[in-house]
Amino acid sequence: MSGPPDLVAFAFHWLEYLGLLGGLGSFVIRRLGRLTPRISWAHPPMHIAFATALVGGFGLLLLERDALVAIRVVLEGLALLLCLRGSGYVALPAVLAALLLPGHLHGPGSLFGAELHVLSAGMWAGGVLALGSLRPPEGWASAEARMLLQRFGRVAFIAFGVTALTGVLRASELLHDVSDLWTTTYGVVLALKLAGVLVMLALAPLWRRGPAEAYAAVVVVAATALLAAFPFPA
Repeated sequence: MSGPPDLVAFAFHWLEYLGLLGGLGSFVIRRLGRLTPRISWAHPPMHIAFATALVGGFGLLLLERDALVAIRVVLEGLALLLCLRGSGYVALPAVLAALLLPGHLHGPGSLFGAELHVLSAGMWAGGVLALGSLRPPEGWASAEARMLLQRFGRVAFIAFGVTALTGVLRASELLHDVSDLWTTTYGVVLALKLAGVLVMLALAPLWRRGPAEAYAAVVVVAATALLAAFPFPA
């Protein structure tokens, strides 16, 4: 490890990750809501997600003055603009911005695997975040809410599998030994992220009582952002 994380950068990374992943997840939930029978309230506030991503990206740009960050900020701004105008092309800049997130494009390893990881995470964890922003008219125990959760569950099962597999491969490239999970700061944060993922899985069946899984997802995204603020292990 070449140095500690920048906590200011971490905060902006967190906002950017929350916004972009939540935005990608909103696409998934909106599409599932349009299936027959249609669920009219399955319409997460996508503009808030992209506005959050833009704030985080712009903050990082002021800190780092990096060309890739500048490209992400432009894409995030374009996604927000298209979203506010109701354009059907908003997915393109959003996906491109997500693929340029730190920790996925940079560092060792397969670029394809990194891209697959962030897109599947957007569908799964981002979908959980998007669900957490909804308030079903009759609560999460209603028939419509259960229907939406069942639809999302089929997508999330596959997306989580891809996210987990590519995440394990990514961790095996960055860590030299299993003991790094408790002997290095980077490894400890990664272990906390894995623990958060397990909590999300445990909370998934409890959606009828409230979106507790979404709160766990916020913590998992925070751990991801903290890892992005770390220099990569040597």
